[in-house]
Amino acid sequence: MQSAAEKAQVGAVAEAAAEAALVATGWEVVNLNQLARNFRFADLLAKQGSTRLFVQVKGTTTQEGKFGAPPERAQGLDGFAESLDAIALYALVHLTSDGPVIRFGHAQQVAALAAERIAAYHGTLRYHLYITDFIYEAGDLAEFVE
Repeated sequence: MQSAAEKAQVGAVAEAAAEAALVATGWEVVNLNQLARNFRFADLLAKQGSTRLFVQVKGTTTQEGKFGAPPERAQGLDGFAESLDAIALYALVHLTSDGPVIRFGHAQQVAALAAERIAAYHGTLRYHLYITDFIYEAGDLAEFVE
């Protein structure tokens, strides 16, 4: 089990990797956690033209690329973004020895998949998603968010 400090370190590295991937593909990015410590709904705000994305970043170092993502949090992000005429995404960052693997998914998709997995599992389910559940990379976002 990771300590709080280790979780914070994984989160910081994951946020930096997601931010770098977005910037490399032409998005302007603001790290919301630097503006308001541990911003409640999202970690990053990405802008490109009139398109705005609120991005919740999840990082993992598990071998299988497993992520915890409670559906209520994803639904909250989606509602928050919608109220501001923005798009809600998750950036899933699998930190591997070969470097980060980053995939993006709509918050609605994350919520639905997590809820489905929780409903199918009879017990305590810590991980709801896998990196392999998502295919979109930062370079795909322009067409993915349209």
